[in-house]
Formats: sequence, C-alpha cells, structure tokens
Amino acid sequence: MKFNLLLLSVLLVAAIAPAKGQSKKDLEKSLTENTVAKDSIQKLLTELSARHDSVTKACLAYDAMYKIIKEKIVHRDFKLATIGKVADSMQISVDSAFKITKARFVALRDSVKMSSRRSDSLQAEISHLNFVVNKYIGKGTIPGDRKELAGSWDFNVRWYKIAEDSIQSGINLMATSPDSNSIVKLAFLDHETALVIFSKGDSIKCFYQVNSFAKDKPWTMDLTRVPKINIRLNLNPFDGELYVSYRKNKGFYYGFMRKR
Repeated sequence: MKFNLLLLSVLLVAAIAPAKGQSKKDLEKSLTENTVAKDSIQKLLTELSARHDSVTKACLAYDAMYKIIKEKIVHRDFKLATIGKVADSMQISVDSAFKITKARFVALRDSVKMSSRRSDSLQAEISHLNFVVNKYIGKGTIPGDRKELAGSWDFNVRWYKIAEDSIQSGINLMATSPDSNSIVKLAFLDHETALVIFSKGDSIKCFYQVNSFAKDKPWTMDLTRVPKINIRLNLNPFDGELYVSYRKNKGFYYGFMRKR
C-alpha cells in the first residue's frame, strides 16, 4: 500500500512538472509582449503630448490675433468663420479712406504748386527790383588793364532759363536757379588765384585765367579748381558797366560786376 502511494506521488510529480515549465515560458513571453506594448503606448503618448502642446500654442496665437483684430480694427465680437467677410469690409473701408486722402493730397499738392509759382513770380519781381536799384545806384567800373582787376568785385546777377520746348522756346527770366547758389563776390588774391564767394555763404579758392583781355570788347575768364569749380565768365564792357554772364544748369546767370 505504501509502495503504491509512493508510486502515485512520483507519477503526479512527473505529470505536473512539464505543465509548470510550460506555464513559466508562456508567462515570460506574455511579459515581454506587454513590455513592448507598454513602450509603444508610451511613445505614442509622448507624440500626442507634443502635438497637444503645438495645437495649444497655435490656439493661443489665434486668440491673440482675434483679440487684436477685435480691439484695434473691428471693434466688435465676430466669428472666426466670417473672417473673410470681415476682411472684405475692412478693405472697402481702407479703399474709401485712401480715396478721400488721395483727393485731399491732390488738392493740397495743387495748392502748393500754385503757391510755389506765385512765390517764384514774386521772387522774380524782387530780383528785378534789386537788379534795377543796384544798376542805377552807384557807378560801374571798367578795368583799363589786367592790373586793375586786383581787389574785390561784387556780382549782381540773375538766372535765366533756356526753354527748349516748342511752345516756350527762348530765354525766360527765373527767380532763382535750381541750385540757388550764384556768385556774389570775386576777390583776386594774386596774379593767378582768386576767392569765389557764393550766395549760400560757401567759398572756393581757385585758379583764374584771363583770356584776350580788352577794355572795349568782350573777353573771358576761366575759374577752375577740379573738381569743385569750372566756370567760364563772359565779360563785356559796355556803357560804363562791366557785364558778366556764365552758364549754369539749363540756363545762365547774367548781370554786372562792380569793384568795391
């Protein structure tokens, strides 16, 4: 009897042992699969979290834009779905405001042009009056020879525009030159250098050369200093006055010069 019980116990152990080995293997396999699944889920959760953060940032940007449009432009609540209509309405308002502003600008520009023309006309009249007053107050000086050029000479000149179009062809007296900087004084320092002073206050020390000097017929004088000045003075002694002219831009200065 004892032997039978012992034999039965051995047989049961032998039968149960393979079953326990097989269950442990399956358990390990299942645990491995669960670990892999957990890692995949964790990875997916990380990706979804990153997407959520990105969407949150975009929503915050849209909210900020909506607030700016509402408070600064539209001044009322509106649905984002109707933003296209809101933009069209804003464009119409901008176009209307632009047309009004452009019309006002054109009117103002025309007014400024008219005022500028009137100012030029008045300046021309003032220049003419000054020219006439200076012409008949005082006495002209005509040098008898080159030595009598020594000293300082005052210029009284006006600018004349040479019109090149077919309608306004000819020479027109203008108030000022485009650069408004004419010679007002010429001082001869020695036998070859002179100081040229302009109406804006600037001055240039340069070389001068007298060409074909004559006391009773036209002659010329070159004022040069590269690259600051290159002017040819055309001088004409006539009726007790030394008349002078020189080219400038699309015209020329013309008047007289007198010794101080």
